[in-house]
Amino acid sequence: MLGAGACLLTTMAHGAGSWVATAPALQAALVERPVASAPLAPPDPALARGQMMGQVSWQFQPPSGVEVNAALCHLGGCVRLPAPRGHTEALAGLPADTTLHFEFSLLDRRQRVVTLQGLQVIVNHAHDETLRNR
Repeated sequence: MLGAGACLLTTMAHGAGSWVATAPALQAALVERPVASAPLAPPDPALARGQMMGQVSWQFQPPSGVEVNAALCHLGGCVRLPAPRGHTEALAGLPADTTLHFEFSLLDRRQRVVTLQGLQVIVNHAHDETLRNR
């Protein structure tokens, strides 16, 4: 027999979560034309359906000592990424099953082609009411 505590834990477990997605390495070669990564989507969209994004963490690995213009994007726009690793609340409120992608371009015309590796996002999500009560 399950008590009220077990029921509460089950409800909480389905009320929030996160998904992780990775994309293959890519090369940025131009200043004025960003290159987009492969799509980043939840491995099981059903688990994120009906929920909203909260904090989104990202990481990518440029070559040592190299900086690039970087953004994390969805169909409605992009968020500039100030560093190769970090987190943002700028996407909070988007549907949690929204597909994302990275965009990269060179900072300077004198730069050579740059290979970016280790592309990853971690999307935390919860029901809309849970996010509003934080």
